[in-house]
Amino acid sequence: MRVYCCSWNVARLLPSDDLALEDWLNVDADERADIYSVCLQEVSLFPPTVVSDDPWTKSVTETFARHSVIRLSRGRQLGLILMIFVRPYLLPFITNIEEEYVATGIGGVVGNKGAAMIRFRLHGVPLCFTGVHMAAHTKNLERRNEEYHQILKTKFSDPRCETLLDHEFVFWSGDLNYRLDESVSQERAVAAVHSNETDSLKPFDQLRQEQSKGAAFSEFLEGPITFPPTYRYDVGTQDFDSSPKARVPSWCDRILWRSRHKLEIGLQQDTYTSYQQYCNSDHKPIAARFTIEFQPENAKQNVEFAFPKTTWACNQNASILYSLEPGTNVSSWDWIGLYKIGWCNLKDYVTYCWACSDDKLLQRRRCQVILDAAAVPSEPGLFQLIYHSRKYDRVLGISPIFEISKECYV
Repeated sequence: MRVYCCSWNVARLLPSDDLALEDWLNVDADERADIYSVCLQEVSLFPPTVVSDDPWTKSVTETFARHSVIRLSRGRQLGLILMIFVRPYLLPFITNIEEEYVATGIGGVVGNKGAAMIRFRLHGVPLCFTGVHMAAHTKNLERRNEEYHQILKTKFSDPRCETLLDHEFVFWSGDLNYRLDESVSQERAVAAVHSNETDSLKPFDQLRQEQSKGAAFSEFLEGPITFPPTYRYDVGTQDFDSSPKARVPSWCDRILWRSRHKLEIGLQQDTYTSYQQYCNSDHKPIAARFTIEFQPENAKQNVEFAFPKTTWACNQNASILYSLEPGTNVSSWDWIGLYKIGWCNLKDYVTYCWACSDDKLLQRRRCQVILDAAAVPSEPGLFQLIYHSRKYDRVLGISPIFEISKECYV
């Protein structure tokens, strides 16, 4: 199982029309991931988007959709956005999705800084993804440490996994805002970068210093940093800050992880890098890929769809056949959604019908429902069926991709 985490502080700028995100999101790579975590900071609050997605969420979601990766969940706290994307085959094995937020801004309660967390169980294994934007400026080191411990106190509703550190795997990404300490000048830092001697700067990295002292993030690991500092650049260039403030280049943007078992059992970091080619912000985006190894609790879907004996035809009644695994609990409020390939999230169904409520069929665990001709799409294409459990608020089964054609073929 591959997990890909990425983060970018977009500096309140909107994505350009020609911005291609495939490289950063790693969707074109040979070793594509199964789960993607995307954390964005300083997303503009304008134009306000109460109903529709903001431009950054839309751009990221559409990029994934073009590669058949769908959005599982999205959390937003002002300018901080955390999104989880997955490959559709995982949906029937994901349960207990929960979002939580911590505001750590002015007075410790304002949401301009803080954390968004999305946690869930995959095959029964609890995972938690945390996206953060922490206090800025070199001098606010202690404040960042305090925010870390404040975020760790977050409580979840899962009684077996009440805190962030109770999860089997935790991924922490974002603009952590730890800088090079005050002993390093901009001139020295820039010279080290240009001469490929960034290792000489790492002893002055505040995050590494605080980890070694046990003051913050001592519970987490981070891979070797082999990329240049990610902040602060002149927008549109590869040049470090030329403003009168002359900010010292720093690795503000980071990705850390934790496995509840010692010695990283079951979790390995494969890559950790920045994407210097993106010049849309004063930060560079970063990403890390991980491999998780664990024994699935149950590799079978609760609901298995049967291949239709005949091709579905536009505007004709369609038969939906499926079977239930022993012990699967269903209700009369369950429903089956029809999705056209290219769908972005679970709200994108074309139409739906209620699941089978025939007691005799349910007892035999072999069910059939009819989708009325008026509900069948009038245009041909490729589609999938997804069984939704209303009681458990989760997906119980997803069908193979099939065709709806103009005419019916046996």
